[in-house]
Amino acid sequence: MPVIFQAVPATPTATASDSTPKIMSAFNPNSRQLTPQEWQAIASDSIEDNSSQYFIIGGIVLGLFAASATGFPPTGLLVAGWGFYSAWQRTKQANRNEVAINNYACVAHVLEGDNFRDFRRQAGDAEIAKQIQWAVERGYKLSNDALDYWESWGQKSFSVGTNQNTQFSLPTNSSGNGAEEPHLPTSQVLEFTHSPIIQTHVSHYSPPSQQEFDVMGEMVGRKIRNQLIVGIQGAGKGIVISNALEFVKKYHPGRKIFVIDPKGKAEESGYWEGRADYLERAKILEMEPHEVVAWVKGCFDLYMKVPGECLLFLDEGTAVASSFKSTRGAMAWLKNKIAHFVSLGDGDGRNFWMAVQNGDTSDLGISGGMRSQLNPYVIINPEQMSAYESVINLELLPKDKKPTSEAIKEIAKRSPVGRALFHGAINEWLPMPKMENYSGFDRDSRTFINSARNQTELLIQKLQQSNKNSLDSFILEDLGITGDKKERMRQGILEAITLHNRNDLLQKFAS
Repeated sequence: MPVIFQAVPATPTATASDSTPKIMSAFNPNSRQLTPQEWQAIASDSIEDNSSQYFIIGGIVLGLFAASATGFPPTGLLVAGWGFYSAWQRTKQANRNEVAINNYACVAHVLEGDNFRDFRRQAGDAEIAKQIQWAVERGYKLSNDALDYWESWGQKSFSVGTNQNTQFSLPTNSSGNGAEEPHLPTSQVLEFTHSPIIQTHVSHYSPPSQQEFDVMGEMVGRKIRNQLIVGIQGAGKGIVISNALEFVKKYHPGRKIFVIDPKGKAEESGYWEGRADYLERAKILEMEPHEVVAWVKGCFDLYMKVPGECLLFLDEGTAVASSFKSTRGAMAWLKNKIAHFVSLGDGDGRNFWMAVQNGDTSDLGISGGMRSQLNPYVIINPEQMSAYESVINLELLPKDKKPTSEAIKEIAKRSPVGRALFHGAINEWLPMPKMENYSGFDRDSRTFINSARNQTELLIQKLQQSNKNSLDSFILEDLGITGDKKERMRQGILEAITLHNRNDLLQKFAS
């Protein structure tokens, strides 16, 4: 039976001779009962105001001050760049939180104030701890209330896992006389004389199961396999691939990544920064076919010289094949090379990934048995259904995994980015989840998501040219910044260096 606690009156019980009328109270601290969707909306609203504009404005004002104080205009640009960069970092964190809220229904880590307290009262401590632990394990920044909760109770009192039989050791509150009062789980009822408090479990949250939600975990988590990523221009291949490479670094930190980027677009540089250990770039559209052939052969030679386990990713395989077909005798060499990578590399940790715009890879020598050694990932935008029609006419997908065009559109409707994704590791079509756009360029709207990257590149260039051997002397002498602004700039510089994976600069300014 549930334990029921009855509120004890602070005054003696009224007798028949008492003439004072009783005062009835309508107070009910649990009157705010919201649906999971309403809590998600509140959580989204709480991260929209991330004050990025103030960082930008503050950076511009500080930049103007620095420029006038030092008489060196680039200093003002660098300081302003710090403001842009800080705003970009906050926007990036907000985008990650949107993914957590919309894809995983995890809201506790962003709620604050009355919203946090009301959600905790409604969902219960076990649910709060489970959500916050999930967020902590994935590197999400906690709100002040969530952080206080986690430091005070969560990480000490809860043992949270995906096992449904997990037992939770709930925290206790100390009363004024020193006695321990139990903090009730949702299976108990705390009852007052005027109204019961109902601990309603509303969010039904649990860490995503691999098969339902963890797209990247299934793709690269347990084992890296050879992959073929298919999608026409603008479908989202770069976003999927860059997120997959990010998770390769997370799950397999010892695995090197070698990227061959035949497009060389500046707006896509962010896809590879911090993920590719080796990056070879060219704009093959501006090159002659024989120049493309020579360049690709040189890239493959460099890859073969990399010691140990290394993942090779070839972007725009269709365009590369076109140049090889135009060069006499070159296509046979490319087919043999790809066959070698696909057939022999997997066992030695030297996997091969390739992105193509259509699923017809016979020109590349990938057909029949070899195709079975590559997990296919197909991205479909309903606005470009002709691409899907070409896919289902090939042997790329299993016969029972070729739904109608209308079914694909329905799947895409459930996606926050309006895409349907065929996941080769589980052989299922899924609504494509929202992923981080590391490039900073939105292909759908054709706009840049942030303007901080150019500013940080200017900062990196300035650091390279400096003859100082410490960040303090660089900030003081090269930038002319002193006082409390000096430490803020130092933090911004360290984050920019880390973002660009410039370990050489960390060593240069180590003293």
